[in-house]
Amino acid sequence: MLARAKEQVAAFMDPILSINDISNIIVSICRSAVQEQTAIPLHEAEKDSSCSVTHVLQYSGVIPQQIAAYITTMFQCTGLATTLSGEDSIMSWAQAVFDAWLPHSSTITFITSGSTGEPTHQKLETVLLWQEAEELAQALLQKRKRIVATVPCHHLYGFLFTVLLPKVSALPCVAPLPFPSRAFVNGLHLGDFVVSFPLFWEGLLKQEIVFPDDVHGSTSTAPCPPATMHSLLASGLARLTNIYGSSETGGLGYQHHPEAPLTLFAFWRRVHLDDPDESWIERIHPSGTSQQPVAMPDHVEWFSSRCFSVRGRKDKIVQVGGLNVSLSRTVECMRSHPDILDCAVRLMRPEEGNRLKAFVIPKTSEVDMQALRSDLYSWCRSQLRPAERPKKITFGSRFPVTSMGKNKDWN
Repeated sequence: MLARAKEQVAAFMDPILSINDISNIIVSICRSAVQEQTAIPLHEAEKDSSCSVTHVLQYSGVIPQQIAAYITTMFQCTGLATTLSGEDSIMSWAQAVFDAWLPHSSTITFITSGSTGEPTHQKLETVLLWQEAEELAQALLQKRKRIVATVPCHHLYGFLFTVLLPKVSALPCVAPLPFPSRAFVNGLHLGDFVVSFPLFWEGLLKQEIVFPDDVHGSTSTAPCPPATMHSLLASGLARLTNIYGSSETGGLGYQHHPEAPLTLFAFWRRVHLDDPDESWIERIHPSGTSQQPVAMPDHVEWFSSRCFSVRGRKDKIVQVGGLNVSLSRTVECMRSHPDILDCAVRLMRPEEGNRLKAFVIPKTSEVDMQALRSDLYSWCRSQLRPAERPKKITFGSRFPVTSMGKNKDWN
């Protein structure tokens, strides 16, 4: 059995991606960069990989060097970044990146969005990515005829579901305009599997649509409220699968119904059951070996060795002035102020300083913001240590989010 596992791993010596795949990833990076900068949609030329990168990015304010830095980081060939010219075509970039990646094609580096702090780089083995895609195909794609993508393929979720899953399942993958509209729903077919995220699903619900028969979907990147899942099912979606995981671990489990527990993916297993404070799991490599155990990213309750539910997020501890600081403690203090509806707290970026900053949503827009800011600073001084107090407070009516609905940094 171990010999067979080694043969399977050996089969992955060839790259799991083609030059065309890397071309699509470059376009995905361009599209996301443009969406972060402007409401102008990416140029129609994105559909033609013979167009230059500069032409695709025109009028957006995004420069080709940003795209070059991202794609060469992802494929571990950063020395190539300065040689990629914006006047060259997307396909020529893809060819150059593919050739430079070949000696390192056993890994791919994914850059997190920085939803809880500074963006980080996660270098993942391609054999593990393929292993996860195979498990996803078995769990999700029975009797499916087509994969419909609404997520960028350069992030881990989109990469697994819209780049690798079509390869594993031999299903076609289409990417219509990712806008939650009646036109999007009208373009769905019986047997489709829609890869999306909570903000997009909620946008569809606002259209008061009815789904075609036998359409399944997935949701990830952020928690999907049970009420949203129930509403989608009531609107005719045949099944919606919630994917649970993290950028550091990849997928950990899934649930096909909001009231059902999560099922641990088969390549994970529980270990260190005698630890009363942490839930530990270890991944089984395709070679059959066990990897280093990792703690579950959230507090969970186990119902069996394979089934669990998430019971709450773990506290985020950061270093401020050499002291460990609980972001949750600062958030709870500020939320307890009678004029505050909600708030988020994070570390400043290096260019901003080395203290905490807060984004605050007041209960009413009628409040005097200058007076409230002064009162909040006093409130925090009376209850928090100096390192726990935000040095800068920003007000707004809603938290800043990315185009996929994930929390993002604020200026």
